[in-house]
Amino acid sequence: MRMTERQEGGVPWAGVMVSALSLAAMAAISWAVYDSLPELVTTRQARPGVAEVRVTRTVLATAVPATLLVLVALMTGSGLVAERLRGLVPPALIASPAAQARSTKALLVLLPPFLLVLHGGLLLRTAGHDFPMEVTVTVALGILVAGLGRALPRLHPLRFVPGAERAQRFGGHLMMAVGGCCAVAAFFLPPMLVSIAAAFAAGAIPLLVLLVPLARQRP
Repeated sequence: MRMTERQEGGVPWAGVMVSALSLAAMAAISWAVYDSLPELVTTRQARPGVAEVRVTRTVLATAVPATLLVLVALMTGSGLVAERLRGLVPPALIASPAAQARSTKALLVLLPPFLLVLHGGLLLRTAGHDFPMEVTVTVALGILVAGLGRALPRLHPLRFVPGAERAQRFGGHLMMAVGGCCAVAAFFLPPMLVSIAAAFAAGAIPLLVLLVPLARQRP
């Protein structure tokens, strides 16, 4: 069983390919609109007691791609850390190599396209193009949440807690519903409010999936 899990682990090539393609698309967008960007971009307006914040267009054009690179490095590093910890902590407290690979693959497949939409919308809007950034990013967020919900039941369960796998399945379906509602509501409701509500729900559901089975174990 141990050998099978290790063989199922490996490099999440699908996630690596999606990340690489997203980075290439980000670079293409940055190159295409770079000359149209102002030399300095205001990221925070001045208010009483708060100074104005401005960044160069180079920072704006590279911020999201750099963030993606950092995320990829962190997710890759988390797998190495998990391998080091595997012999030091009880097996139930750490994901198997296969579960770790599934988690990394899910994040690397789902996050880069969302960051690509965010990057493209930000640069196009700043360059003066009439791009529906709020609606587009909110729809992308809904797809991201739905994708994470679909992946949730296949991630590492709390194997030492009875009922945890069933809670994960229910939480996954709930997140998929939240993501679908977010993507649709973006066209009819204020996108910013929809995004905030979906983000809070997406953060609360995995927490409840963790806490509810634990609470049921109390005598």
